[in-house]
Amino acid sequence: MGELYNPSPNLPRNIRQIGERDQVVKLYVEDYVNTYLKRLYPAGGQELRVGVLLGSLEIYDGTPYIFIDGALEMEDVTEYGKKVVFSELAWKKTCQSMEQLFPRRSVLGWFLCGRPGDDLSPLNYWKQHVQYFGGPNKLMYLSSGADGDETIYITSEDGFYRLKGYSIYYERNQMMQDYMVLRKDIKRIETDTNDKVIEEFRKRMDEHKGDLTGRYQRVSILRGMCMAMSVVILAGGIVMFNNYERMRDMESVIASAIPARAEQILIGKQGTKKDSKKESQVVVEEAEGGVYPTEAVKQETMAPTLPGQGGESQTQAAAETKAAAETQAAAETKAASETQAAETKAASETQAAAQETKAAPKETEAAATGNYRVRVVQEGETLYGICLEEYQSVNRVKEICEINGLDDENKIVAGQKLLLP
Repeated sequence: MGELYNPSPNLPRNIRQIGERDQVVKLYVEDYVNTYLKRLYPAGGQELRVGVLLGSLEIYDGTPYIFIDGALEMEDVTEYGKKVVFSELAWKKTCQSMEQLFPRRSVLGWFLCGRPGDDLSPLNYWKQHVQYFGGPNKLMYLSSGADGDETIYITSEDGFYRLKGYSIYYERNQMMQDYMVLRKDIKRIETDTNDKVIEEFRKRMDEHKGDLTGRYQRVSILRGMCMAMSVVILAGGIVMFNNYERMRDMESVIASAIPARAEQILIGKQGTKKDSKKESQVVVEEAEGGVYPTEAVKQETMAPTLPGQGGESQTQAAAETKAAAETQAAAETKAASETQAAETKAASETQAAAQETKAAPKETEAAATGNYRVRVVQEGETLYGICLEEYQSVNRVKEICEINGLDDENKIVAGQKLLLP
C-alpha cells in the first residue's frame, strides 16, 4: 500500500485569525514577530525602518502555506524622502545576521514601518520589491506607527494583490525573543485580549515546571540517602575488620605467652597425678570383730589385736594387712621401673644427639679446615661451566668429582653445595 494522502500541512494548534481567511495564500505569523512589527516605528531622524521577513514555505494541493517566525531589520538602507536603497554591504551584513540569529530560515519578503499617520503606498516600493524580492509568494508588509494601519501584499501567479487576512500562532519562539532582547528597542507588549488559550498554555508550563522541581528535589534526597548508607556500611565493615584483626593478634599474643615446653610439662604433671591417684587408692573396709585402723599403717607393722577376740579375727586381719603391703610394694616397683625406663630413654636420646652432632657433613668439615671453598650450584649451571668460571680450565673437573663423591660430572642440581679446591 502507498502512503496516505495528506491534504494539509502540520498547522499550529493555537491560532488567532486576523481579518478574513484568504483563499489563495495561507499566511501564519508568529506572535512575537507580529508584536515586534506593530511596535516598530522610526525614532530620531529616521523616516522608515526596513527589514526582511524570515520563515518557511510549504505548498499543498497548489495552495501556498507561509509561516513567518522571524523579522530582521536591515541597517543603512533608507534615504531622505522615505526612499529605500539596498547596497551590497547591507545585504552582506543581513546574511551574516541571519546565519547567527535565524539559522535555516529563508527570506520570504520584507517589511517597511513608518511613523504614526504615514501613508505608505506599495506603488512607491514596487520597483525594489520586484528587483530584490521577485518571484511568487513574496510578501510586502507595510505598517504606520505603533498599532497603526497595517497591510500585507503578496505576489502570486495572478499578480500583486493585498491579502484579506492572516493567522497569528503562538509558540516558544526563542530565536525571536533573543533578537528582541538584543535590539533593546522593542519590548513585547501583550495584546488587550483575554485569550484563554494563552492563559492555559502558561498555566500548564508553570505546573510542568513545578513538577520538574519536585522530582529534582526527591532525586537529590534519595541520592543523599544512598550516599549516607554507603558510608555507614563501609565504616561498619572497616570496624568489623579491625576488630577481627585485633582478636587474631590477641590470640597470637596469648599463645606466645605460654611456651610449648611449659605446656607439655604441665600436661605431663597432670597425667602423673591422675595415674598416682589411680594407683594409690587403698580401700579400707570395716571388718566384723571390732578391728579398726587407728594409726598410719607402715610397711612391716601389723594392727594390734584386742584381747578376748577369737583366732579367726586375728587370721583375717593378718591376711588383709599382708595384701595391703603386697599392693603397695607392687605399686612402688612399677613406679621405679617406669622411672628407670624414662631415664634410659633420655640417655639414648642424648647419645643419639651427640652422634648426630659428630656426624657432620664432609663438606662442612673440609671447609672448616680452610682447604676448600663451598659453592652453591645455581639454576642452569654445569660442572664444566663452574670449572671454566673458577679456574679458566676444565682440567679440575675430575678432582672436584672425587672431592664431592660425584660418580657423573653431568649430574648436579640447583641448590647443591660443592667443595672447590
